[in-house]
Amino acid sequence: MGVKGWLGWHFKMQKTSLNAFQALVAAVIDDVLESCKGDVNMANEKLLRLGSAMAETLLFEYSDTIGEHATTFDGFLDTFTLATRVMLGRAFDNAFYDKAERKIVYVFNECPICENIRMSDEFNGLKYCNILSGVFQHVLTLRGFSSVCEEVQCKTWGADSCVWELREV
Repeated sequence: MGVKGWLGWHFKMQKTSLNAFQALVAAVIDDVLESCKGDVNMANEKLLRLGSAMAETLLFEYSDTIGEHATTFDGFLDTFTLATRVMLGRAFDNAFYDKAERKIVYVFNECPICENIRMSDEFNGLKYCNILSGVFQHVLTLRGFSSVCEEVQCKTWGADSCVWELREV
C-alpha cells in the first residue's frame, strides 16, 4: 500500500467491526435462504442482486475517498484490489488478470465475508460470498463495462479459498 492508501486507511476511512460485519452477513444469508425456501439457485441470484444494490453506494464512497477510477477492464484488477482492502480491511491473497481469457481472478485464503462459516450439505452450491460478485459486476456496469462475475469457489463449501472470476463480455 502506498502513502496515499496508508493515510486514507488510517485517517479517512470509517472502520467496521469484522465480527459485526460477519454477523450481519450471516443474518442476511439466513433471511435470503428462508425467503427462497432453501432454493440455493434462487438464493444465489438474490445475493447477486443485493450486491448490485450495494454497488452504487460503495462506488460513490470509494470515489469520494480515493478519487480514481479504472479506464480499462483490466485496470479494475488494481481498483477492486484497493477498494476491497479499503472496504473490508483485508487484501486479496492473490489477484491477477488472465489476458487470454479476458478475466480477472480474485482469491481470499482467509475470506472476511465467510470466515469460519461452514454450510450444511443441504445448501451445497450456495455462493455465500455472492454479494461481492454483485458489487463487482454492477460497479463495472455503472462504469460502462459489460461483465459477469461469479464466485467459483467458497470456503463454506470446504474449498481452500474463496475465488471470484470477473469476465469481460
